[in-house]
Amino acid sequence: MMWLVGGILLVLTAAFLWMAFFHRVRALTRQAELMNWVEIGRVSNLAGGNDILMARNERNSKIDWRTGEVWLVNPKVSEPFEDYLAVERWLAVHDAPRPEPLPKPAPAPAPAPEPEPVAQPVPVADTLPVFQQKVDDCLAKAEGGQELLETKQAFEAGSEAYLEAGTQLSQAALECGLPAMMVATFHIGAFAALAETSGDDKLARATASLQAAAKQIRMMKETPAP
Repeated sequence: MMWLVGGILLVLTAAFLWMAFFHRVRALTRQAELMNWVEIGRVSNLAGGNDILMARNERNSKIDWRTGEVWLVNPKVSEPFEDYLAVERWLAVHDAPRPEPLPKPAPAPAPAPEPEPVAQPVPVADTLPVFQQKVDDCLAKAEGGQELLETKQAFEAGSEAYLEAGTQLSQAALECGLPAMMVATFHIGAFAALAETSGDDKLARATASLQAAAKQIRMMKETPAP
């Protein structure tokens, strides 16, 4: 009889630990907290359980207890996100200022003959190596910057795929006129997501995150402004 009671207690304890620490919703909550989201309440859903409401500044989101998906409530997005890393990528692109089109110059009257003006030097755009150095400088200035920079450099030295993904991300940002700080933010978001990853999956997860960010930036470039 005692072994039966002990078995029941063991099963209940295992179920409690799974719900408290390993359930996908719990993992998403911990991931959100690493990115400075704060739990502000819970709301019951029709299938039982409580959806978790998270907020950061004026942004609001909800973690669906049934599906383990993240929904952005403010701003309102009609499709769910896989996790908060995907939310951060969407917000970074959504909040980025779009370059305004240059106004068409008005036709000017024919000028009178004048002495040839002295050519003014044209500002030189950043090259890819210069831009990538700016990304490293932004990482070094962030909170825990030295650790972030050393993590990035270690990943680049240990994985050609990660190095290529970071290069493609910087190239996409250069083409779209985005600042180096935004690229540094994508790297920080990729590192934060690794809290729920272990072993060799860390490099693969971080590489996939940078590849997705580069793809999203290029899609923004191809989408015409309204």
